[in-house]
Order: sequence, then structure tokens, then C-alpha cells
Amino acid sequence: MKIEVFDYVDRATALLEKKKDDLMRVAAHITETLERMFGEVDETVSVTYRIKSASSLKEKIVRNALYMQYDAERLIYDASDTIGVRLECRFLDDEKKLYDRLLALFSSDAEQGEYRCDNIYLKLDTPQPERQKNGLDIYRIDGFVLDSGEKYSFELQIKSLVNSFWSEIEHKVIYKNKKYMMIDKFVGELMMSIHDSLVNIDSQLHMLFKRCLASPNVEYRDQIGETLNALINEVYSRVVEKKVGFPVNIKTYSEALVQYVLEYSSFTSRAGVKQATMRSLAGERYANTVIAVMNRLRRMEFEDVNVGEKIVLDGYVPENDVQNAIAEKLLSAVNEDFYVNVFFHIFFSLEVGDDRQDFASYVRYYEWRVVGEKTPAQLVLLRTLIEKSAPSKMLLESGIKKLTELKVAD
Repeated sequence: MKIEVFDYVDRATALLEKKKDDLMRVAAHITETLERMFGEVDETVSVTYRIKSASSLKEKIVRNALYMQYDAERLIYDASDTIGVRLECRFLDDEKKLYDRLLALFSSDAEQGEYRCDNIYLKLDTPQPERQKNGLDIYRIDGFVLDSGEKYSFELQIKSLVNSFWSEIEHKVIYKNKKYMMIDKFVGELMMSIHDSLVNIDSQLHMLFKRCLASPNVEYRDQIGETLNALINEVYSRVVEKKVGFPVNIKTYSEALVQYVLEYSSFTSRAGVKQATMRSLAGERYANTVIAVMNRLRRMEFEDVNVGEKIVLDGYVPENDVQNAIAEKLLSAVNEDFYVNVFFHIFFSLEVGDDRQDFASYVRYYEWRVVGEKTPAQLVLLRTLIEKSAPSKMLLESGIKKLTELKVAD
């Protein structure tokens, strides 16, 4: 006969599943309310929520001995993080700005240190940020909502993109991989090294962003490109090494990807870059593009980046002869040349369409880069040069520039 804790776990998780719709409705209400409050605040990127899964709840019940603290029938209502809400901002320095904004908005003192706005209550009398077990600071605030006579507890976190990104990596590397507990000191040091690198990127990006806001031109584009290149290289070099079993230098390919991302990709127009920004300074657009990339990376499942596996692009149809020459050359090598395979696995994981759509976008971009104002005779020579080029060299920024420099007279 099993001990009682197993019955507790079964009852608590069964109630979680039964009440999931109510929990999602309450979480959506909190999110929508905060979006209204912070929608015009420049530092805000987004407000998101998640409901704890049954497997996560089971693990936490045992790990934190929650069965000693709550009735099984009250756990999902009273435990602070059954509902998790995240208020996301751009930079580390912006976290305090959003916290101060919360203090101003939740000004109605309720009881026991709780402050109210509408039907949402936050416990704002605890020192913030608080220190985590990993030694890093976090803005984490307990709250609750009164809804239809029931009290739903939730946890609100304020996180910059760097901290959100790093915590996602930490969760995927450590909490989802129990084998790392055997070498937790090494992994801890590695994680702190990654965090320090990301903090450095945050500092560089923040400085560049402020300069872009003050600049009427795109003089900081190259610096922004270097920052984005550092971010992509930092993340994907580790992904590739894990997948293939040895370190691979992808820096020159990251540089080529950065050019695409800044000039042609969906990142320049997706939700992470507001339309008002698109219509204003080009420099600010570039800075926001980097933020959109960071937002994309932190939500990515890197286990799904299948470096080394074959790529199938059935159904791709080029639009003209130049595109056909580009596509034929790249497709001929995508499953034969290691670097071409790595490049497109990274590229497909970054872009948001399916692989065929993304490949078509890259070919159009490539054509846009190399054709320019070339004459018909020069286009013939261009196709010949493409046909003679090594595919992996074609993908380098230096390779693209060689093709763009074909400006000789007929």
C-alpha cells in the first residue's frame, strides 16, 4: 500500500486539471489588466502567463513538501505559483523602473501588506529584488485575485529579456536534466559564465539603444550588428557543439546571418518591433530587432535544432533564373557540406515560417543583395560565378560581397 502523499498528489493534480479553464481565465484577466496599465510604458516588452503543469505540480509537491502546508483541495488556489505572470522589459535597468511603476499603481493599501488595483492584490511590503538560491536577484511578488467568490493566488515576476532568456536556459539545462545534479558545481559555474556573457550583452545593447534613440541616422548599425552577432554566436556555438560532439567555429556564418536579420528578416516587422518604431529612427529599428531576436531565442526549444540531420525542402519553386542558380547551388550542398547544413539549421530555427518558406525568403534576400542594378550581360556572368562558387563560401558575408562587386562594363 502506497503512503498517503501519493493520494495527495493524485487529488491535487486532478483538481488542477478540472480547474484549468478557470485558472487560465484568471491568468488572462491579470495579464490583460497589466497590459492596460503598462501598455504605454516604453520599457515594457510584453506580459505573459503560464499555468503550472501537472508534472511540475507533482514534482514541487514532493520537493517542497507542500503536502505538509496545504490541503490538497486548496493547493492550486493557495500556492503562490500555480499561476505565473511575467512582466517583461528590455534591459536589466528597466526592471526597477517597472517595479516602481507597480508601487505607484497599486497604491490602495488593503491588509497585511497587500496593495490593490481593481480586483488584483499584490504583496508589496517585502524587499525587492529578492535573492535566489543561485545567488542572483529577482523581482518576484506574490499576489492574488478575487474572482466569483474564490481567491486565486499567483506569482508576478519582472524580468528583462536577458534574465528571461537566462532563466529559460537554466530551467532547460538543470531542472529538466536531473543527471546534471552529479556535476552541479561545474554546471553552476558554466551557467554563471553564460549569465555573465548575457549581462555584458545587455550592457552593450542598452548603451547602443540609448545612442540610437538620440541619433537621427544609422551610424550605430555596425555596433548593433556586432552585438547581435555576439548573441547568436554565444548561443548557437554551444548548441552546435552539444549536437555534434565537438566545438565548431560559426562566427563568420553568424555575421552573414546578422546581415539578413537586420535588413530582410521577419524580425524587422514582427510584434517585437512596434510599427511606430518602424516609422521613426532606423537606428531604433535596428536596436528593437536585436530585442526581438533575443525574445525569439529565449522561447526556442534548442533540442529541436537538428544540426547534422538531413534537410528536406520539397516544393520550393524559384521565381527567376538568378534565384534558380542560387537555390540549386545551396540545395546541392545542404546535406553534403557540414557548414551549409549547420547554417540552414540555425537559419530555419531563427525564422518563423516553415523551412520551405524560410528558404525562399533567404534566396530572395540573396538575390536582392547580389543583383542590384546589374545589366543583362552582367547577370549572365553572375549566374556563372554562382555556379562556380563553393556553397559554404557563398554563405559567408565576404562571399556575398564578392558577388555584389560585379560592376564591370559589359
